[in-house]
Amino acid sequence: MDPGAPYQHAQHATHDRQPAREELSGLRIAVRPVDLVARPDADPFSAAALAAERAARPGVDLAALWQAIMDRRLAVCGEGGSAGRRYLVARIRSDPSLPSSSLSRIETAVLVRVLGGEQQKLVASELGIACSTASKWYTMALSKLQLTRGPMALPLVIAAQAWASGQEPQVDARSAHFLHDGSEYLVVSVPRPAVASHGALTPAECEVARFLIEGESRWEIGIRRETSAQTVACQIRGIFQKWRLTGRYALIRHAVMLGWFR
Repeated sequence: MDPGAPYQHAQHATHDRQPAREELSGLRIAVRPVDLVARPDADPFSAAALAAERAARPGVDLAALWQAIMDRRLAVCGEGGSAGRRYLVARIRSDPSLPSSSLSRIETAVLVRVLGGEQQKLVASELGIACSTASKWYTMALSKLQLTRGPMALPLVIAAQAWASGQEPQVDARSAHFLHDGSEYLVVSVPRPAVASHGALTPAECEVARFLIEGESRWEIGIRRETSAQTVACQIRGIFQKWRLTGRYALIRHAVMLGWFR
């Protein structure tokens, strides 16, 4: 997939239909439901993440995951990480989505293009709107989906990019379905990026790229690497300049293409 290729779905996105609850089967849940309430001493989300890590392939259809989130069939409620994977937890909604809370076509277009790594000012220019308007629609889209404006969970970003491109990425995504406190949940995990030595990047830049992809700030990366946030900021600029990227979401998209999540 060409890093500069336009996103197919983002140009014609609409959410007029309300898919049936049974369509969640399209996510290819790979683990049978497990009632984790029987173990009150265990964190149900972490336990489900470990179950997803052991799940047999094919795991989960990431594009279908993003569609379910946009259709409000899934409500994102947490994220985390195990030794080898990053995971996202979502509650399966039993109540139908209200039409007023559905994303408009323009909100969807702005949201998925930004998550695909495009700068908001470029998106605004191509859509013929002010940058402040694009920012407002982006914020509104996040609010409707009950997502935070901060660093988006890694599985969620990859899912949005898969949906927007119309191509299922080569990512070892796995899933588990579990019950907790009377509700149904889905946990989806992807591998932590396997950033091997890359000719274009120094070893330090490779390590910084891995932490950045996982959603850590330059201050957190600095603490991990026992260096200053300013040094990390310079390394991040070096990564973006060498690969001609702008921001974390573009870096994630490039990492998927490099096969760092297989």
